[in-house]
Amino acid sequence: MTKKIIDQAARDKIKNNLQTNFLVEAGAGSGKTTSLVDRMVNLITTGTAEIQEIVAITFTRKAADELKVRFQSKLEAAWKEEGSLDIKFRLSEALQNLERCFLGTVHSFCAKLLRERPIEANLDLTFKELEEPEDLELLEEAWQLYLQNILDEKPNQFDQINELGISIDQIFPWVENLKEFSDVQWITETVNKPTLTIDFQSFMKLVKEAEKAIPVEEPEKGYDSLQKAIQMAIQKERLMDITKDKNIISIFELFNKSLKPTLNRWNTKEDAKFYSEKITAFLEVSIKPLLQAWKEYCHPFIVEFIQEALTVYEVLKKERSLLNFQDLMLHTSQLLKKNPEVRSYFQKKYRFLLVDEFQDTDPLQAEIMFFLTSENPSEPSWTSCRPKAGSLFVVGDPKQAIYRFRRADIDTYNRVKQLMEEHGGEILQLITNFRSVDSVTEELNSVFEKHLPAVETLHQAAYRPLIAHHIDEGGEFTGIKRLSVPSDFSKKEEVILKDAENISLTIQSLLNSGYRAKDFMVLTRYNVGVSVYAKKIEAMGIPVSISGEVVLGETREFQDLWILLKSFLDSTDEVSFVAVLRGIFFGISDQELYEWKQAKGKFSIYSDIPEDLNPAIKEKFKNTLTILKLCQQRIRQISPTAAIESIMEVVGFYPLLLVNKRNKRTYKSMLQMMENLRKQEASGNTNYKQIMDSLTKLLFEKTTVANMEEGADAVRVMNVHKAKGLEAPVVFLAHPAKQVNPVSFLSQHIKREDYSSQGYFMFTVRNGFQDREIAVPLNWETYKNEELEYLTQEELRIIYVAATRAEKALIISSNGSNKKNPWNVLFEMENIEEVEIPEIEKVDKVSANEITFAEYQAKTVSKLAWLDQSKVKSFEHWTPTKDKDFSDVFEIEREAGGGKEWGTLIHEVFEKAVQGHDITKYIKVELSRNNIPPSKEDEVNTYLTNFRTSELWDEIQTAEEVLTEVPFTLKVEKNDSLYAHITMNPEDNHPYLVKGIIDLIYKKNGEWKIVDYKTDRAKRKEDYEKLKTFYSAQLSFYKKAWEKITNEKVKRESLYFLEPNTVVHY
Repeated sequence: MTKKIIDQAARDKIKNNLQTNFLVEAGAGSGKTTSLVDRMVNLITTGTAEIQEIVAITFTRKAADELKVRFQSKLEAAWKEEGSLDIKFRLSEALQNLERCFLGTVHSFCAKLLRERPIEANLDLTFKELEEPEDLELLEEAWQLYLQNILDEKPNQFDQINELGISIDQIFPWVENLKEFSDVQWITETVNKPTLTIDFQSFMKLVKEAEKAIPVEEPEKGYDSLQKAIQMAIQKERLMDITKDKNIISIFELFNKSLKPTLNRWNTKEDAKFYSEKITAFLEVSIKPLLQAWKEYCHPFIVEFIQEALTVYEVLKKERSLLNFQDLMLHTSQLLKKNPEVRSYFQKKYRFLLVDEFQDTDPLQAEIMFFLTSENPSEPSWTSCRPKAGSLFVVGDPKQAIYRFRRADIDTYNRVKQLMEEHGGEILQLITNFRSVDSVTEELNSVFEKHLPAVETLHQAAYRPLIAHHIDEGGEFTGIKRLSVPSDFSKKEEVILKDAENISLTIQSLLNSGYRAKDFMVLTRYNVGVSVYAKKIEAMGIPVSISGEVVLGETREFQDLWILLKSFLDSTDEVSFVAVLRGIFFGISDQELYEWKQAKGKFSIYSDIPEDLNPAIKEKFKNTLTILKLCQQRIRQISPTAAIESIMEVVGFYPLLLVNKRNKRTYKSMLQMMENLRKQEASGNTNYKQIMDSLTKLLFEKTTVANMEEGADAVRVMNVHKAKGLEAPVVFLAHPAKQVNPVSFLSQHIKREDYSSQGYFMFTVRNGFQDREIAVPLNWETYKNEELEYLTQEELRIIYVAATRAEKALIISSNGSNKKNPWNVLFEMENIEEVEIPEIEKVDKVSANEITFAEYQAKTVSKLAWLDQSKVKSFEHWTPTKDKDFSDVFEIEREAGGGKEWGTLIHEVFEKAVQGHDITKYIKVELSRNNIPPSKEDEVNTYLTNFRTSELWDEIQTAEEVLTEVPFTLKVEKNDSLYAHITMNPEDNHPYLVKGIIDLIYKKNGEWKIVDYKTDRAKRKEDYEKLKTFYSAQLSFYKKAWEKITNEKVKRESLYFLEPNTVVHY
């Protein structure tokens, strides 16, 4: 049964009043797209517009595709039903020219305008649009270029930042964020540096006095948090240079948190109370104001640093004619604002503008919208632009405005609503809900009526009831229900697992009663937990479609794969080697490792197998080392991505995913990961370390999972922000154990006005599980509270969006008192029915008939015959370091230190030194970037000084030509003289692609000299002769390769050993 459509009059206006501008506030499930399509079709049928004069802007490309299908279907239906030949002709013309109607996102529309008038927009005629990943890559490139420019031109700027207690690496995430606000004026103000010393001395006197009240012997349950802070402060004062303000601040920060004493862990309870109160009082009166003043002092330095970095980014974009999404809108707004002729041209071309999901669009879109429809094409202020009659139709629902973190601003929505009324437009309300049955909407109304204001405020949308069109006639699984996790499950991890189990069992039960998998949607408030629910549902044998961001590195199999692949970066890293042995691929126990060590086995891939080892353990280690050597051989033989894929096959990664029931979701993520690595390799990152850096980023940063099963019969699992515009018969609001205070999302406040926008940005760094403020603008507390109100009110709208996805049943997860439940406001509804969790009997799998491997081969040999041809090599990769037998030098005793990162650092520092750069500051930056302790700076400088006093340095200074870190690539055919250096196998006939990097090569008296830096730290002097022999083939190949490339003579090859500061000539 259905009810009367109570807002039919508004729907008729939308369809028929084509000379009136409307802003339609369309509640959830109100059929706004249907109304928008009706208006578009009527523009055609009445002859008001031709198809090419209509522009419809959507929020996403997917929504644009759906709108195009619905518009075409409606046109076709109207053509079939129409009796008038004139109208039928108009509809026919529209259908034949449908591609001339613009239906798409605002970014693609802006690109279309700019490509048509690039000269007036001051753009290159062949500008390219940047997708988000490309944009980030360009930003990273600009960042590195900016840092290099500082090193060369203003090295003292690094000192300035360092003196604030900020590392350069901490700044880049802030650069990423502020890049999105190029249209905003960043507010900062220079303030005087606070004086810290006097208060610090007084405070440390109190701290040292308090230390005397702490037991010398650590209490059984450990020191409490206040005691630890006191001890750490004293230790820092002793070890740090306390004449530096940043070190004083770091000591103050130890106490800038809740530090409650445990009375029985002090010498006396009175001491505990006394010093706790004293320190707290000092903190409130002196330390907190000083910390605030310090943050305000730091703010302008950081803002200036970021502005300069983004200037380099803007220059790169301009030089390469690149525009990101923000640029597209900004340039379009400026094009229309400053060029009345261009504006008039586009107004005549696009006479009717329809905008969907306006509450979630960028503020710049509002400017473009009013410029494009204004009566006066010369009006420079968008808020003064009065739209032509009927030219503007805007649909939105402020109750569903949930993208403030993406620049969507409810202030802009409210301002546009006000302008529409001021300029003669009309505001319409669509409140009939065609999605949900009344047993859902009526209960939801009882909650939202309490929490939403009757009239919209600055921060919140007004309440509008959901009036269901469909009546719940009972007999089905309908209405709002509760799915409870017992209160004895209190830890977050336990709660989420139990909740996921409850939901999985409920879905399984409903599937058995006739539902389909695609009838269910599971929503979480945050990304965290999405994978847990997906795994649990998959484990029941139910297909799942996951949308959103996941961290692949949270999966055990991917963790161990990363550990394995990382171990090949440094074959001397014993810790990584042991981690690989203990991992899921080899499963060597701690007892077996102990026996290996006792038998004098070494933790290295090159270790000999001890003879007096238990035979079973010996065989296990033998097999493991064989596999690891094979894996390392693959890395040297073929491209990094191909090597990684090969290693995954060798260790059985794919079967492991299946055995552990990871299924399609994880496999799909793996495919995305490998495709991404292939793209990295194709773009020039052909070094194994570079690919590993990319892999690390892909595994341990949030990754968006492509939904390859869209439309499939599968349970949809996602966070609320991914569910906008979606619906399902049964919706679960999951994860009742995580509610994050909106203040944790707060890092900026944007104050938008008609003529300008001001941005107030706070800068934080992650400290454990919390963010610590580093710098804030003046009066930040005022702006922070204002922004917090926006975010708090947005949380209610997020709940509204989630709850209104349900068609028939909304099931809300519950746990105990629901204090940490993001859906807790919904439990204000009375008499919510409890869902009884069904017990599903598990059906044992039918055991398969086993066959032998020989039988399997016999049956499949013909099917695999086609592989034989593909095994014939067309070429092979080779490097001068490939196929080295490191066992020859593995036994050499070495001094502690070194490693892959250390070698990389030394090579980079030497390269810059030879090129003539001032590397005083560069060394500090590179130490930080390579995660090497700052204490190593003196050692680097020592090596550099030694190098500058060597015979090589003297020759370099007078050389005719000097080249550093020179990459080369050669194709070596069978008949080439170099072929014998690569392979002695007479059966080899295929060519080799040879790649290498020469550390240093210079020309002296018309002849080239090659130098290779070595960071080996041999303990015995005689071992350097072994190393010389070991590296001789590499240097010999470099010599012949260079002579082949240049047709010029190489007079000499040399090794430069840093540790003994020795040059060895061949």
